[in-house]
Amino acid sequence: MSQRREIPLSELHLHAGEEFFTSDWLAIDAEHLSAFATASYLDAEHADLTASKNNPLGATLVDGFLLTSLLTMFHFNHSPVRGDGIYGFNYGLDRVRYTLPVFIGQNIRCVATIAEVTPRPDGTVLLTTDNIIEVEGAEKPAMVARWLSLFATREDGANVER
Repeated sequence: MSQRREIPLSELHLHAGEEFFTSDWLAIDAEHLSAFATASYLDAEHADLTASKNNPLGATLVDGFLLTSLLTMFHFNHSPVRGDGIYGFNYGLDRVRYTLPVFIGQNIRCVATIAEVTPRPDGTVLLTTDNIIEVEGAEKPAMVARWLSLFATREDGANVER
């Protein structure tokens, strides 16, 4: 894992417009794709998979929602926000686009940029990041997503209004 820089939550607003992080490359494998299908109830017991079986791109296509879910892992492993007692809540996504298919065996990484930082009256900080999922060797990204995270400290967390 690459070395992480550190940004105190109180100084995050000073970095708006800057790169938040670039993750390490991650190889997408069949085991994680299968685990995601099970976790999201995409199995014959819970869903009619006829459409998936008719997919002209083949069975090794990685689900777009799996790519979206990986944002959590990338941010946990690479976010520079540091400080005792800080917690980030998933506040939602404003926009997600899947622009290039990803297949099992390909390497992906996340490049995140700080789009906006909004301090709120309750002491929390709303962080908006633009996230690009790149595929190693590809000219265009596989996914672009604007993600909102609400950061709180132990002191603010009990009073968070979502």
